Amino acid sequence: MLIRLASALSVMTLAACGGGAMSPSPNGLPRTGNLPNVLPQSGQGNSGGVVANGAPAAGVEATMRYNRISGRASGARVDFHNGDLAGVSVTCGRAGGGATVPECEAVNADSAWLVNELSGNYAYAGAFAVNGHGPNGSEDSFVAIHSGPGMNDAEDTILPGESVDYRGQFQAGASLIENGVQYEGRATGGMDLTADFTSGTLSASFDGQLRDADDNVYVDLAAGFEDAVIGPDGRFYNTDGTLFSYNGAQAWGELDGDFYGPNAEETAGTFGFGNGSGGMTGIMLGCSEYNAANCVAPSPRF
Repeated sequence: MLIRLASALSVMTLAACGGGAMSPSPNGLPRTGNLPNVLPQSGQGNSGGVVANGAPAAGVEATMRYNRISGRASGARVDFHNGDLAGVSVTCGRAGGGATVPECEAVNADSAWLVNELSGNYAYAGAFAVNGHGPNGSEDSFVAIHSGPGMNDAEDTILPGESVDYRGQFQAGASLIENGVQYEGRATGGMDLTADFTSGTLSASFDGQLRDADDNVYVDLAAGFEDAVIGPDGRFYNTDGTLFSYNGAQAWGELDGDFYGPNAEETAGTFGFGNGSGGMTGIMLGCSEYNAANCVAPSPRF
């Protein structure tokens, strides 16, 4: 199964939070504030402290399989074919619903960690920290992916000819300045997404909490986007006309995703957006017929 990597997460080279210089905004939005927070110092994923210190990997293509025919409960194997992670493979156990990030078995790398993971019946999204790879074994990288994690080759997806609502979850590394205090950690919460397949446009809202390394809630956070584009193949992405928001204000952003299942029953993707109050970068997955028992994992039921 060919994995798609978000351009947002494959081109940024900043460290966590901080006030680094802005690179040009590819979607034409104001270049104020910070870029999305890719690597929060307090860790991300289902973590009690795993920190992804590397820069986002660039130019990567990969294939992904579940470890066994039993599917998502068995964890995932990802083989990277080119770009910064060429020749690297990682085999990871499932992330689970608790405060533990699995360390993965790694080929051509010193270590790897599954820091974020969401999966449905047809779609998968994950984020990995890979350390000690490259020609000299000295490179550390972070990469986020979305894919259809079947045991067979990619199946065709028929897009609906109407507007469809999806509900699901998101996970991200995030930062937020609230009342003069800067918080960093893991963001989790719910996602509501509307895909208008007639007009080819997409909008979504994210509502959740920013948590510390011990899973305690720091603050609430909200984000979203409007007028992303759905391509004829079902891939969706941001353009100059896409509007992002974070913490109630306009934001810089990048977005990449797709629809999965025979009739686009699920959607998954990667995102990154932020402004002067902070930002977040992560993964999302949702279902058109959502219920907590069968749509999105990990959870206590996974």
